[in-house]
Amino acid sequence: MPLLLMISGIALLLLGGIPAVFEFMEMQGFPIDPTSNLFPAHWFIMIYGFFGSLIGNEILVALSAEWSGRTASNGIIGSYLALIILGVVSFFFNQRLGLLFILVSMAILLDYSSVYLGRSRLGLKPSVYNWLLFYSLMVTVFVIGIQLGLGYTIPYLNLLFPTSMVFAVMTRDIGLVTRVKVSGWENVLAFILLVLGMGFENSVLMLLSWALSFHASGLYRAKGRKYPLVHLLAAWFYFLVGSIFISNYDVFIHSIAVGFLFNTVFGVDVVLMDLFINAFQKRVSVKPSYIPFFLLNTGLLMRLLYDFGFSLPIFILSAPLQGIGILSFFLLTLRQVVVR
Repeated sequence: MPLLLMISGIALLLLGGIPAVFEFMEMQGFPIDPTSNLFPAHWFIMIYGFFGSLIGNEILVALSAEWSGRTASNGIIGSYLALIILGVVSFFFNQRLGLLFILVSMAILLDYSSVYLGRSRLGLKPSVYNWLLFYSLMVTVFVIGIQLGLGYTIPYLNLLFPTSMVFAVMTRDIGLVTRVKVSGWENVLAFILLVLGMGFENSVLMLLSWALSFHASGLYRAKGRKYPLVHLLAAWFYFLVGSIFISNYDVFIHSIAVGFLFNTVFGVDVVLMDLFINAFQKRVSVKPSYIPFFLLNTGLLMRLLYDFGFSLPIFILSAPLQGIGILSFFLLTLRQVVVR
């Protein structure tokens, strides 16, 4: 079941990502857009489909095995996955119904995450990471509930789900790749400012969140491996860009959703290793490649330049480069895991 959840996440990545590629290419003059009917749900599929699967795997599988010594039951994982898929499918026909299914799926994660507020199997007390993970899900449930109450969606607000979860993961896992102790209290303040900044579209609060989170991460004095540091520095660069230009909707969305989130996912590879270990039931060791980093960030920089008003024929490659970069990361990683 953990493997099915992972495979479903990659399938949802394709379902949500391919329409975005064709949509941007059409904006550049490309004559064909065979996925135009899917694009309106692009943001929903990416946030609650792809990132929902990734985060669900972290909470129900990887962290659960580490904290309690066992993963969630197949029944819980299967129910969560079914609700994610039902939410994505329903969203095409009725957005409120799609949100309702996702609300129930987030409630499952929230309920299960209460396990992490007690002592671990080794007797460890819950850390800042455990609490932030719990509060991130509370914020997500609140955000979905607000939209259900209003009767319409606010797409950018849903980015709080994966972004706040990254802040929780950062408290524990970034220190593993930077070899620097992450400041818990700074990250808590950064988390609060992030929620308020994104909730009220406030650039000052977002910039304060960026400054505190960057200082808390210790990236400016990191001593770890070069590969994750390159990704993480890029992630916080895009976080800064999104915070400054929060009033420019496209710049903000792509800086956070693509630049910050995906560079963090690629950089904090220890999280993925935990997922692979539990999905494939074997120890894994992966040699990273800079190809996905180059493709993703070259394409994203082209997109941001376009959002700022620049236009060049080569910019038609922006979306394909981002899509190929993201897909190549998972394919290159999975190929090494499966072969070994």
